[in-house]
Amino acid sequence: MSQYKYACPYCGQRMEYTDAHSGLHIACPKCQHPIVLPAIPAGKLTTSLRVVRPVAPSAAKFQFTFAGIVLALRGFKHWKIAGMCLVPFVLVAGALVAASVYGRHEAAPPAAPAGVVVDPEALDTLTDLTRADQLVQDELAAVNRAFAVCQDAETKQAALHNQHREAAGPATFQAVDEAAKRAHQALADARKDFDKAFAHYQKLGGAIDYRRQLP
Repeated sequence: MSQYKYACPYCGQRMEYTDAHSGLHIACPKCQHPIVLPAIPAGKLTTSLRVVRPVAPSAAKFQFTFAGIVLALRGFKHWKIAGMCLVPFVLVAGALVAASVYGRHEAAPPAAPAGVVVDPEALDTLTDLTRADQLVQDELAAVNRAFAVCQDAETKQAALHNQHREAAGPATFQAVDEAAKRAHQALADARKDFDKAFAHYQKLGGAIDYRRQLP
């Protein structure tokens, strides 16, 4: 019995038929699309029409060995899809690791160079020197403020003394003189505080001569 093979042009379903079905209009058993079986030479009559369906290969028994795991991984057909699904997780994990490493570097105190021994006393001296330097700058600023107040008081005092005492009044002269006196005293006290802070600064090894910045 002669048989002829034909594949559906729409879905590829394979079929076998004989002369009796040549030129027959049928619906594809798989996609149900109407098709026409090709005409074949006449002379061999039979009434059989058989659909050839692919037989699923029997699943091999999985072996929990290294070779079995490798074979199972090689047989997996969807690595590309699995890789695309894993990309976001890999990016998030990388960002978390980078943030953790950066945070540790930010929080860690600066390490001493290799082979260098840090002297605790020298470190304390450096800290004291920094504080002394800041104190000298503060006292210098106080001297400048006191000097400005003193100049203002002297200006008012000189302007008042250019007038007649009777026109301004004794009380006004006395108030202006007292204000100038207090301004001079405040300037003198500020200079003493500066001198004391500067002497301590020099004792600790300070090299900047802040006295040149005095008014």
